[in-house]
Amino acid sequence: MNILKRYRLRKQQKALMQKREIYEHLQTEHSDDEYFYRYAQKEMDAIDEEAEHIWGILEGRWEK
Repeated sequence: MNILKRYRLRKQQKALMQKREIYEHLQTEHSDDEYFYRYAQKEMDAIDEEAEHIWGILEGRWEK
């Protein structure tokens, strides 16, 4: 994997983790709203999966 591709993947992973932090914060703020809480959790789970996939690519476990 070339340096540029690795840089882009790390940048994409960082952006995903920032987005996840926002959902986590919103989930905490609106914990009384059960539907929003579940929605935020679903979004965070999807972000986690995507970030894990990117991590696997960076480690050489998977091809993109």
